[in-house]
Amino acid sequence: MSRVNVISVIGAGQCIMCRLTNNSIAITVLFAIIINSALALSYQDMSGEQLNDIKTLSTACNNFIIPLYKVYDHYIFIFYINYIYESFLVYNLSFQSLTTNTNSNVIISPLSLHMILSLLSNGAGGSTLNELKSVLHYDNIVSANDKFKTLIFLLKGIENIELHIANKIYVQDGFDLMAEFLAICTNVFQSSISRLNFKNNELAVKTINSWVQEATNNKIFDIISSDDIDEDTRIMLINAIYFKSKWLHKFDEMNTVKRKFYISKTETNLVPTMFKTSKYAYGKISIWDTTFIEIPYLNQDIVMIILLPDRETELQVLENNFNWKTLADEPRSINEIALYLPKFKFEITVDLKDTLRKIGLNTIFEDDADFTQLSNIPLKVSHALQKIFIEINEEGSEAAAATVVGMRLRRMATLPMEFMVNRPFMFAIEHKPSRVPLFLGSVRKIEFFQERDEL
Repeated sequence: MSRVNVISVIGAGQCIMCRLTNNSIAITVLFAIIINSALALSYQDMSGEQLNDIKTLSTACNNFIIPLYKVYDHYIFIFYINYIYESFLVYNLSFQSLTTNTNSNVIISPLSLHMILSLLSNGAGGSTLNELKSVLHYDNIVSANDKFKTLIFLLKGIENIELHIANKIYVQDGFDLMAEFLAICTNVFQSSISRLNFKNNELAVKTINSWVQEATNNKIFDIISSDDIDEDTRIMLINAIYFKSKWLHKFDEMNTVKRKFYISKTETNLVPTMFKTSKYAYGKISIWDTTFIEIPYLNQDIVMIILLPDRETELQVLENNFNWKTLADEPRSINEIALYLPKFKFEITVDLKDTLRKIGLNTIFEDDADFTQLSNIPLKVSHALQKIFIEINEEGSEAAAATVVGMRLRRMATLPMEFMVNRPFMFAIEHKPSRVPLFLGSVRKIEFFQERDEL
């Protein structure tokens, strides 16, 4: 009987692993999320064709991620879908699948997961490739590669924020990868490739965790443990994304006090809550019984969107009905708003294997997986791990302008509004020109920070 090697997928964000079993070698894929410094090409420099390519990829990623979100269990889920509006809308990774546990926070980075699975697709063939293309929502892998190449380049051009994307492949000493796959890794996904002796478990774990820690600006530690690697591991694919940005309108720390946060109608806790009065874009989505507000970052192409269900509406109702297109298409108004926003910080590690199976990605984990475009040795994916960190606080820079670009305005209210985020909510960090969310999550509980003030 032939042996199939294992691929691992892991990340500080996410990852994929590969190691040997009796019938196959496994692959581990790690997805890490990093965001650092500004680059060369801006959205304004994009051609019409490039923008259309980005939107096509964005739709696919969105359509992949929404179903995944809906089957994802227990964990914080952040949407990270930079610049891929059209294909990300299709990459509906099932928001509902991630939120079956109504007591948990949720966070995921769709961009990180979509990117690493797309990279893996270049090594797949036959029914394995067809399944990946179906789940990732694109027909032509070559066309998708071209779009990702443009996307990665453009993301590095966003100014006034820290956004860094890094791809890394570790290969067992003496294990050969197909030349075409290696070329795609380096030329399209800008992935660096290093040899590593996975049989030296302690050194391999230390090496990988050190790379992820550096790539995520010391925010993600210990993405893998010694249990994730053994002598059968052959390949590890890692994607890391780190994001940090200042607010356009800084929250004054002196205004941060503890206020009630309603975990449920009967349970509350006191959480540090920031306060700021400024002009914000906002809207109401009646079919979801939800109001939302956009909070701009220093680069106003990037905003955080807070989606707050009405008091009588459970967060899970919003999660079950959420789709990015409805939110993106909803008209905004601009008004002076008194915003109360809790500080929060989360870190979570999740094995996405069961979640990916729920949305139809099964073959990659089986002994008969076809990765013949990656190696002439039989391979299968053993792990799909994700670790994500997010922190929201007062930091930011004051700016004179309060303009929100690209809005369709309704009548402006004459009196300041109050937007009190004091109950479970969803959030997204969006790149507005492409209408692509970088992160998406749900917050049900806030259980950290020690503040001096209290209400």
